[in-house]
Amino acid sequence: MRGRLHPNGLAARASGLDRLLGPLIALAGVLLVAGWLLPIMTVERFVFLSQRVSILDGAAELWDAGRYGLFAILVGFSIAFPAFKLIVAGYLWFAGGLTDAARRRLLGVLDALGRWSMLDVFVVAVIVVAAQLSIVSDIQLHGGIYSFAAAVVLSMLVIRRLTSLAQA
Repeated sequence: MRGRLHPNGLAARASGLDRLLGPLIALAGVLLVAGWLLPIMTVERFVFLSQRVSILDGAAELWDAGRYGLFAILVGFSIAFPAFKLIVAGYLWFAGGLTDAARRRLLGVLDALGRWSMLDVFVVAVIVVAAQLSIVSDIQLHGGIYSFAAAVVLSMLVIRRLTSLAQA
C-alpha cells in the first residue's frame, strides 16, 4: 500500500506511530457512524413508556415535530460537522496533489474548527438534559453516546497530529 501513496502526501511522510493516523481516521469514522446509529439513551416516561433514541432518531423526531432550528443545530454539529472534519482529514492524509502551503491552510482551518469539536458532544448533552426536564421518570445512557464522544475526541487528536506532521 505504501508504494501507491503519493510521495507528497502526509501518509508517505509518516513514520513510526504516525503511520497509524490513516487507520485512526477510519476508526473515528466507524465510531462516528456507530454514534449516529446506536441508541444514545433510553427515555422512560411514567412506568410503561420506554423509547431508545439515537442521534438520527432524535433528528428525525425534531424534523417531524417541526422544530427545524433544533434539527439544523443537531444535524449541523452532530452529523455534518464531524463528518466533514473526518472526510477532509482523510483527504489530507492520502492526497498528495496539494502544495504544503495549501495543506497547512486546510489543516489550520480544521484545527481552528477543532476548537468547536466538543460542541458536538454538548448538543447531545443538551438533548439529554432537555429530556430529563420534561415529564421523564428515568434516562439511561447507552453505547451510542460513548461511541460518538470517542469519535469526536479521536478526530481532535488525529487532526492535531496531522497539523504537527504537516509543519515538520
